[in-house]
Amino acid sequence: MATLQTTITMRTTPNGVTRLYPNIVSYKNIGNDELVEYMTQNSGINKTTALNATAALRQIFYNYLLNGHTVKIPQLGTFRLSLKTKAVSDLKDCGVGCVKNVKVVFTPVSVIRNACKSVKFKGVLKDDQQLNIVTE
Repeated sequence: MATLQTTITMRTTPNGVTRLYPNIVSYKNIGNDELVEYMTQNSGINKTTALNATAALRQIFYNYLLNGHTVKIPQLGTFRLSLKTKAVSDLKDCGVGCVKNVKVVFTPVSVIRNACKSVKFKGVLKDDQQLNIVTE
């Protein structure tokens, strides 16, 4: 079971209403070097094998996912592309120009999805605590 540190973010909507939202505190992105180091320390493989494995995984995304395939990684989940498009009323106007953006969608396997349900949160205020927002 994991524990996520949370914070409270204050946002003002375009019409001037202020809202408070709990948010996850993100410490840093884990880069390739940290990933390879973790793999070598915790899986019994050497650095060259770990580097080759991450390079091969990147190539899978470039060769398959970015060419329209769905990529299923065992014990992790499924990656697929999704488009945000503009609707048009005439077939002759429907084309590549209607595509606004492309996103990668990740659907985790059920073990990971269920593990997310048991995550604990630390740092969100209880009803009887006072909120102190520091503005700079």
